[in-house]
Amino acid sequence: MSYRPVIGLEIHVQLNTKTKLFCRCLNEYAPDEPNKNICEFCTGQPGALPLLNKAAVQKAMQLGVAVEATIPEKTRWDRKNYFYPDLPAGYQISQYDNPIVVGGHIDFYIEDRETGQFEKSSVLLTRAHLETDAAKLLHAGGKTMVDFNRSGAPLIEIVTEPVIHSAAAAMAFVAELQLLVRRLGISDGDMDKGQMRFDCNVSLQNDEQQANNQLPPYRVETKNINSIRSLGRVIEYEMKRQEKLLESGTIPDQETRGWKDELNKSVTQRSKEDAMDYRYFPEPDLQILEIARNELPELSSLPELPAAQRNRYLALDLSLQVTNTFVTQPEVGNLFDEVIASKVDIAPKTIKTVANIITVNLIGIANKEEKSITDLMSVRNILSLSSLLSEEKINNQGLQKAIDILLQNKDLEAEEIVVTHGLMQLSDDTSLRAFVDVAIEANPEPVAQYKAGKIAVIGFLVGQCMKESKGKGNPAKFKQILEEILS
Repeated sequence: MSYRPVIGLEIHVQLNTKTKLFCRCLNEYAPDEPNKNICEFCTGQPGALPLLNKAAVQKAMQLGVAVEATIPEKTRWDRKNYFYPDLPAGYQISQYDNPIVVGGHIDFYIEDRETGQFEKSSVLLTRAHLETDAAKLLHAGGKTMVDFNRSGAPLIEIVTEPVIHSAAAAMAFVAELQLLVRRLGISDGDMDKGQMRFDCNVSLQNDEQQANNQLPPYRVETKNINSIRSLGRVIEYEMKRQEKLLESGTIPDQETRGWKDELNKSVTQRSKEDAMDYRYFPEPDLQILEIARNELPELSSLPELPAAQRNRYLALDLSLQVTNTFVTQPEVGNLFDEVIASKVDIAPKTIKTVANIITVNLIGIANKEEKSITDLMSVRNILSLSSLLSEEKINNQGLQKAIDILLQNKDLEAEEIVVTHGLMQLSDDTSLRAFVDVAIEANPEPVAQYKAGKIAVIGFLVGQCMKESKGKGNPAKFKQILEEILS
């Protein structure tokens, strides 16, 4: 029997509003002391009334527009009732059957780590709703303390359809969602600080269920996962655990589990709740929220979204690897955009060369020297070097020497450096043939190997030609001349 995982995710994203969702306490991610930003409402005092934060509603609507979801004309608040020490009121204000965002989708690419190939994918969203965060429990010395700074912080919970079928797809989706909320500016999405947390539902379809498009009769939820890596490990662990049970004839329990990252395993916490267990009912202290159509943001008013930016780069014939670098590192992508925008009617070959110089040559230097990539070299010089390389006026060795010089003094002009330091590439046949003749005469054994059919040795001979020309020759033309003579 073969099995396919069916995965649904619930992602909690803490919004970066100035104040909390239903009170005017500061919404700080890491206050300098516990219980600093608290009031009667966010500590659950009887009689304290909620006051809605409009900015949180606007940020939720931005997300809805970005994922092409439906924003209803009316949405309401509900009480989700349960007891836990970090929830002093005994209920959470959330949204049950009238969420602020309905439907939507997020497109992304999944990378095959073994082949380096990318597969386009999409995940459908069920909904996204606003709700308050709970407080934080701190355990030390056999005691448990409560920090209410986080209590009442605005969360948007994003719920996917059960349409994810691998750990790689789940991880790629979450990475794209993090990129999206950061681009929209609605959250910092820092998982280390708990600004993005995941609940992961996993079950396994057998062959018959797959053929009939049926969901398994159970689902297992693992809660409060706080990194993309851990999400992948949770899914892989659950797949193995559940398959072992199913092979033994046992249907896994429908339950909520907790992930122990240090043990690389999940443990049972409680049986899985259904909506009825929370006794949802309309929040009596808040009105139904009416959203006027003219209040909705336009897609065009949002910043360029990651998917649109990715498509723009792919239309320039850039590889997905280079494209993802520009999308995931805004500073690098902005530099590329600035360089190609600085020249009217820039040639397609030069565009690709700009991308390669930035991603192959400059990023590594910036990371090594812990500098901003924009501080390394002027836009003008990046464009000049790209033009010289794409037009074959310099080769890669000349490029690297010019970069080394410019890094020492970025106020110099790239073209002037190429001329004064003799970095121009030799491309005329007469000059190159002289170097080829010397290389052939000095390397009889590799020449004989090539003539005997060992074609790969041509690379060594090209290297010898480059050595004879002191790095100034055109390697492609050296190869062409060698093949002509030796054939």
